[in-house]
Amino acid sequence: MKYLVHFCFILLLIPVMFGCKDAGQEAQQAFDEGTQFLAQQKWNEAGERLLHSLALQDEKTPSPLLALTYNNISKVYWNQDYNSKAVAYALKGLRCANELGVDSLKLKLTNRVASSYYLAENHDTAITYFKDLVSMAIKCGDSAMVVNAFNNIGAVLISQQKFEDALKEFDKAQTYSSNPQKDGYLYHYNRSRCFSYLGRWEECEKEIRLCMALTDSGEVEAIQKLYARLFRCKMAQKQFEQACVFADSSDKLRDSLLVLKQREELKSITEQHQQEKFDMEQRLQRIHWMLVVLCIVVVAIGVIAYVLHRSKRRALKLQQRLESLKLQIVRESERRENASDSAESVPDKNLENLQMEQFKVARDLYRMRPDFSKLRQLKYRTDKNYLTDEQRMPLIDSVVEVFLDSMQGLRNAYPELSTDECIYAVLVYLGCSNATISILTKTTEATLRKRRSRFHQKTNDQIFAYLMKA
Repeated sequence: MKYLVHFCFILLLIPVMFGCKDAGQEAQQAFDEGTQFLAQQKWNEAGERLLHSLALQDEKTPSPLLALTYNNISKVYWNQDYNSKAVAYALKGLRCANELGVDSLKLKLTNRVASSYYLAENHDTAITYFKDLVSMAIKCGDSAMVVNAFNNIGAVLISQQKFEDALKEFDKAQTYSSNPQKDGYLYHYNRSRCFSYLGRWEECEKEIRLCMALTDSGEVEAIQKLYARLFRCKMAQKQFEQACVFADSSDKLRDSLLVLKQREELKSITEQHQQEKFDMEQRLQRIHWMLVVLCIVVVAIGVIAYVLHRSKRRALKLQQRLESLKLQIVRESERRENASDSAESVPDKNLENLQMEQFKVARDLYRMRPDFSKLRQLKYRTDKNYLTDEQRMPLIDSVVEVFLDSMQGLRNAYPELSTDECIYAVLVYLGCSNATISILTKTTEATLRKRRSRFHQKTNDQIFAYLMKA
């Protein structure tokens, strides 16, 4: 029995182990795919795969994969200018790297945190992290990271317009460079930026020429930008003839760049065929959207026409029903009078039922009017002067117009009722509160409570309960 229990436990443990392994492999695969998209600068796809990888990992358990995932997600948000998210994920990655104690990860994540704060224009915090990066990189013997950190500190100082301090940082970067000739281009380029901001144009020109000397002849775009900077230097020095020469050189290189880009874009297809294909796609797309819009318009018109027709028919039926009820009420009233004259027994409550039915049909008819929606909007108003007389009177008139026969029948049955009391009963029957009726009739709520009491005294319980919904 004991061995059977152990055997069952192992059988249960194996799927769990394989499930964890599958989740880890899937997380690694999603991370690799996101990294590939990141290299291709497809930020949305990269972010989607990296976040999927993060969802498959346990964020409470530090691992190199988790730290790198945080790093790459921060890089995605960094490139999409989501500053706060870039900083948040970079800090998570740095905490994870610190818990692991892996120097390479700590260097990478510290650099990512500093860069994220720089993007967020939190310059002081960025410089603090870059200085920490310098200390760690020197301790680890990573000269490339030291050079990168000093260059970034200089870039931050340029943003703070501390150009002299930035020059010192660039000099430090060159001092720690293991390959001064390879890093010389960036060094001289950064110095030229500082000198241009300081207005020291001769030194700026010197640095640009040193950059050109270190630039490969095949890097046409870099040379074009350097010519453009030389043009600005000469313009600032008022050496216009040389400035024109550099401007022409820059324009020629820019034109050659455009030609190269066009050739790359048209490797497998001619420009004319590509344009025709594009025009055809645009034409088909326009036709497609026109048909979609046309179908939507036709369906909308049909629905509106059907609703209007149905509403019109219903209103007509309700109006006919009102006329029929009016005639029945007249006949029932005459029958009551004849019965009273001939000393017959008291008739049943047909007249009250007909009157209540008349009120119900009138209410259904009034609810189909636009004035009913205006009346309902008063439910949430508290200002007694919300409606002017020009707005208030048409609403009351519309109610009286629809319920005229019902109110007349009510007053015929109970002559002691006043017009105001009948209007009050109709408004309550429509669902209006005392606050709404107060706004509509310019009457205090205390007066309305008195009207309710008088209405109860002058009518029977059945009519009162029906209209007042008691």
